[in-house]
Amino acid sequence: MEPMANNHRLQAVQQLRELILCGTFAPGERITEAALAERLAISRTPIRQALPALCQEGLLVQTGNRGYAVRRFSQQESLDALAVRALMEGMAARAVAEQGASADLLAALHACLDEGDRILAKRTLDASDELAYGDMNARFHRMIVMAADKPILIETVDRCTLVPFVSPTNVVFGQRSPTLAYDDLYYGHRQHGAIVSAIEQRDGARAELLFREHANTQRHSMGI
Repeated sequence: MEPMANNHRLQAVQQLRELILCGTFAPGERITEAALAERLAISRTPIRQALPALCQEGLLVQTGNRGYAVRRFSQQESLDALAVRALMEGMAARAVAEQGASADLLAALHACLDEGDRILAKRTLDASDELAYGDMNARFHRMIVMAADKPILIETVDRCTLVPFVSPTNVVFGQRSPTLAYDDLYYGHRQHGAIVSAIEQRDGARAELLFREHANTQRHSMGI
C-alpha cells in the first residue's frame, strides 16, 4: 500500500474508532461507507479498508452483504473477557516457559521488544505509531499463545479478543492524555521484557503472574 493511502486508512480507523467509543454512534446503529466518507471528509476507499479492521477489534459487526453495525456490549463484558484472556495467556506463558521456548520463538519475541523500543523512543506518538504498536503487541501475545500448543486455550483467547477493548491491537491514545497514554505503553512494554526474561529462565510461575498483571495495564490504558 502506498504511504499516502496507508495514512488515509490509519486516519479513518482512528477517527471512526473514536466516534464509536465516545458514543457518537449508538450500539446497533448501521454504518455506511457513504455517510462516513461525508462525515470524515475523506474518500470511500480508506473507509472501506477501515471497517474490517474495526470488526477485528470487536467494535463493529457485519450485517448482511458488506454491511456493518456498531456492536452492542457492556463495560462488564469487556472486563470479564479481558480477565479470561489474561488467565489463558498466563497459562500459555507458563507452559512455554516450563517446556522451554525454541530459539526461533525467543528471537521473534526479542524482535518485538526491539520494535516496541523503537516506537517508544520517539516519545511523541501519532496514529501510525498507535497502529504499529498495536500490531507488535498483538504479534507478541499471539506468538506465546500459539507456542503453548493448546487448542482449547487458543480458541478461548480468540473468542475473548472479539469483545471490544480486549484485543491486544486496541491502544487508544486519543481517549486520554497523550502523556498518560505514553506512560501506560512504556510500562506495559517493560512488562513484555520481564515476560520474555521469565520465559528464557524457564520460570513458569513468574511468567504466568506477569501476564496476568499485564492485563491490568491494558485495562488502565484503555480507561475501563
